[in-house]
Amino acid sequence: MMSRTYWIAFLLALIGLAPWVGVQAQSGTPVIRSFTVDQVPELVPGTELVFRVGGTAGGSLQLDIDGVASPLGLTETSAGMYAGAYTISIRDKVRHDSRVLATLRLDGRQVTVALSQTLLTAEAHARANAPAPVPVQISRIETRNTGALTGGHVISFIVDATPGGLAMVSLDGGKSTIPLTEERTGRYIGRYTVKTRDQFSDATLAQFSLVLADKTMRATKPLGSGAVTPVAQAAPPEPAPACEGCGVVVSVNAVKVKGKPNYVGAIAGGVAGAALGNQIGKGDGRTLATVLGAVGGAVAGREVEKQVRSDTRYDLTVKLDNGTTRVVSYDANPGLAVGTKVRFDGELLRVRD
Repeated sequence: MMSRTYWIAFLLALIGLAPWVGVQAQSGTPVIRSFTVDQVPELVPGTELVFRVGGTAGGSLQLDIDGVASPLGLTETSAGMYAGAYTISIRDKVRHDSRVLATLRLDGRQVTVALSQTLLTAEAHARANAPAPVPVQISRIETRNTGALTGGHVISFIVDATPGGLAMVSLDGGKSTIPLTEERTGRYIGRYTVKTRDQFSDATLAQFSLVLADKTMRATKPLGSGAVTPVAQAAPPEPAPACEGCGVVVSVNAVKVKGKPNYVGAIAGGVAGAALGNQIGKGDGRTLATVLGAVGGAVAGREVEKQVRSDTRYDLTVKLDNGTTRVVSYDANPGLAVGTKVRFDGELLRVRD
């Protein structure tokens, strides 16, 4: 009897605990399983950032974006899936490395996860993350010699410039070129033993150059002058590579083309021709006239229809930057005037910015 009473009491206790256990399971710490952004090519005012978060259903989710003053709330579009978009304003200071945090709250508990993606596309992020170019400059040039500038004497060159570059000096208009070694950070030194055939004087110019990355700086100094702080001149930049497929519209010609006739004109012309032929001759002659009239009428009908159904084609001639030309035909006026800068994107012609 006691055993039966005990088990009944135990089962009743379990039944009473069941709702409480369910509440405990539902009120556990929420979970964020995924957090993504639609990456963009640039972060400028007007750019829309679209975020998606997957996690525990029924919660409240907001994003905190570095450079944006107010948090962004996401909407639960389906069970456990949250989505929202933010448009960058002129007041925001969103950068390529801005951190984005997602916080999911549920029943007094919360979890925060950082976005692992970059806001920019991989290529755009790499450009934005590239180190700032190092200014290339030659700040001081000094030359020393062991006496006269005649055969056997040694000329020393000391140049203070941006470290990490490739430095050299040329004499006598480039007939003699001396590489300089960076013996300590930012100081380049080289030596040259004068040959008997050299015709140097105090007025002979030493032409210095420093190459670093894609930049070249140049400066000059007479051999006989003291140390100088030159105003170094940057080498002229390399010409920009030709734009692939770029060009300009040089002519727009409207060409009349005959339309493709259908059989309506031929049939109508044939009927009319046959009727006319039937009025001519008698017997076999009438039959022959009818046939010839039908054939002639059909041909005439097709020609008339061609004229009636004629269309206009527009031929654009584009002169490309590489000197070649291409002709593009349109069924309708494309609205491109002579002088419009364009670019071929495959077979598609686009207006160039």
